[in-house]
Amino acid sequence: MNSTLLTIFIAITSAAVVLQMLILLGIYLTVRRTTSQMESIALDVQRRATPLLENARDIVADATPKVKEITTNLAEASANVKRHATTLGETAVEIAVRAKNKVAQADDMVTRTLERVEKTTGAVQNSVLSPVRHVNGVLNAISVVIGSLLNQKRGTRNQQRQRPTSGDEGMFV
Repeated sequence: MNSTLLTIFIAITSAAVVLQMLILLGIYLTVRRTTSQMESIALDVQRRATPLLENARDIVADATPKVKEITTNLAEASANVKRHATTLGETAVEIAVRAKNKVAQADDMVTRTLERVEKTTGAVQNSVLSPVRHVNGVLNAISVVIGSLLNQKRGTRNQQRQRPTSGDEGMFV
């Protein structure tokens, strides 16, 4: 019984080893076939990519000096813009200061002009209007005198005209 059992175990183990061998053979054949396919794909990619890489290398080699020149130009333009912005800022400050000074001068000039106008107005009032007032007063006095003289003469004529007659004394209208 022992030897039969031993034979069965040996047969099962042999079958398992053969099965493993067949599985490994299948894996080997699949890997080999996949490897050959991968090699053909790699060769195809290499065949197609090589011209692209060479073109890219040529483009990069051609563009490198241009990119350097563009970068240099941008740096110079940036420096120029910065310099002009600084100059513009300084000019704006100078213009503001000058405008402030001109406004102060204009204000001073207007103030002095108004003071002169006030002085001139006072002088005109004193030198022109005072004599005019005096002349006006003299003319008013002459007018009053003439008016009173004329009224007196009229008054005497009116008194002569209005002398009551003897019959009119008691009448009141």
